[in-house]
Amino acid sequence: MIPDANEPIVTLLNDGGETAVKTEYRFDAPPAKMWEFLTDPKKLRFWFPCEMTIQLREKGSVIFTFPDDRPETGSVVAVDENRLLAYTWGEELLRWTLKAVDDGCRLVLTDVLAKPSTAANVAAGWHLTFLGLDDLLHERELGQDPAIWDDFVRRYRTQFANKP
Repeated sequence: MIPDANEPIVTLLNDGGETAVKTEYRFDAPPAKMWEFLTDPKKLRFWFPCEMTIQLREKGSVIFTFPDDRPETGSVVAVDENRLLAYTWGEELLRWTLKAVDDGCRLVLTDVLAKPSTAANVAAGWHLTFLGLDDLLHERELGQDPAIWDDFVRRYRTQFANKP
């Protein structure tokens, strides 16, 4: 990640008893290209937290595979090509939306949490993951430095604790 890169906008949502982490970022790529990075296992493996395969239809299966671990499964909740993809991952719901803006798109991930206590960790993870995806799109060396993980977790704990 380059030091002067735009940062994702990360907010904590609490509506109707559900807690979610919302991560927004403007990418210099059209929605169709970003869609490929959300759905193509060959592209996902370079930026998503684990390997993933997905059947792009409602009620299709999603398989998440971490190295040396048993695969986890999820289910597709909604698909609207180049606009919306929502699926379950364990007890969480991930909702990805794409909107064309200028010569790129705005990607918004709303991660409905199973455990609200994990919000700062989830926010830190998606923040760094989005920056890694931007590095990948711009063919820069991936700069996800694990040493800064704790700094981001502290940052989001403070930010969410101060939420009005």
